[in-house]
Amino acid sequence: MPSMLGPPQASGRFLAAWTVVGRSVARLVGNFSDGVATMKACGLKRRVGCALGWVAGFVLLGGCVPQDRAPVPGGANPAETGFQIPVDQTLLTEGRHTYAIYCKGCHGENGDGKGPAERVLHPKPRNFVTADFKFNSRRSGQLPTDQDLFDTITRGLTGSSMPSWKLLPERQRWALVAYIKTFSPKWEEFDPAPTVPVVEDPYAVDEDKSRAIARGEAVFHGLAQCWTCHPAFVSPEKIQAYQEMMEIPPTQEFREDLHRAVARLSSEDQVVFVPDFRRDRLRAGNDVRVLYRSIAAGVTGTAMPTWVDSIQMKSEQSDGYVTTRGDLWAIAYYVHSLTMQRPRLLSEPVVVRANRALDVSQGDWQPLIGAELRAMRSGSDVEQEGWDDEDDEDDQG
Repeated sequence: MPSMLGPPQASGRFLAAWTVVGRSVARLVGNFSDGVATMKACGLKRRVGCALGWVAGFVLLGGCVPQDRAPVPGGANPAETGFQIPVDQTLLTEGRHTYAIYCKGCHGENGDGKGPAERVLHPKPRNFVTADFKFNSRRSGQLPTDQDLFDTITRGLTGSSMPSWKLLPERQRWALVAYIKTFSPKWEEFDPAPTVPVVEDPYAVDEDKSRAIARGEAVFHGLAQCWTCHPAFVSPEKIQAYQEMMEIPPTQEFREDLHRAVARLSSEDQVVFVPDFRRDRLRAGNDVRVLYRSIAAGVTGTAMPTWVDSIQMKSEQSDGYVTTRGDLWAIAYYVHSLTMQRPRLLSEPVVVRANRALDVSQGDWQPLIGAELRAMRSGSDVEQEGWDDEDDEDDQG
């Protein structure tokens, strides 16, 4: 982070005042010594007077220096720029001003996520008071690192109202990180925890990631059973085969909507639409390293657990392991392969939230959009995916 220099505190006004006093004293000394004929070197006389004047200036004006301009520990280059205020204080000041301009409208003046725009946004803006930050390189439920916050501010969150603030100077983004942490007492109370370990990627040398993707599919559906929230991307029979491979008793009954995502409630009682990797854009992005972090650390405030501590499972049938931490990378590659199957451009009537349960307590009720809504009005059956009405301007744009 670039160092932040505060405004110079030793202003020219004090130097000018001392100079005036010095000249006055010089005149007094000059008048006193006018009768001495031997003092012809007036330059020496003035230098002596100025020296006495500086001493008098320090004595007379020393008490006028404002207390908040005294040198303080942590100041930036005090020898070069004079009296300084602490760097962290200037950072918070700049962060407060930047927050008021760019963040307050959504996150609120008090950081509680209750800004003027909050009522029309979904998902809702982050509440900085509760400080449940979803995307974190520490384990789920723990506070993120400063770098995590900086990265989120810089990159934004895809599919939400949180844009990328990459256009802001880096210094302002770090100032926002510092200011955001003032809203919650958690930042003063918590003991910083280590980040989740990034284990060696066993598939890094493979140009063709087919081996990683195949292994990831097996662990995703077999051991991790991610289909309890996310959609299943294989048949029930294949899930059972993967479970037997992982030495897990096969599931006998599956939920009816096995190939669709499930709506869940977050820790803040907000409806969370679990991503369908083949159709939804992921908030933190689909980079394999980001996916590894989310899988290993978990997602705070959601049902997504921390897998780095539980993925390794010893085999009961041999001396080896059924799964290891290296399988976290396999799942990441598999999920990335699913996101690459998402259509680049969906047809107009199809939206990301289509066919999702809006009320967790009433999972059978579905929102109607586009063709489905019109089909209901007309009493006809229309295939949503294939429906296209170029003449209807209501569904365009």
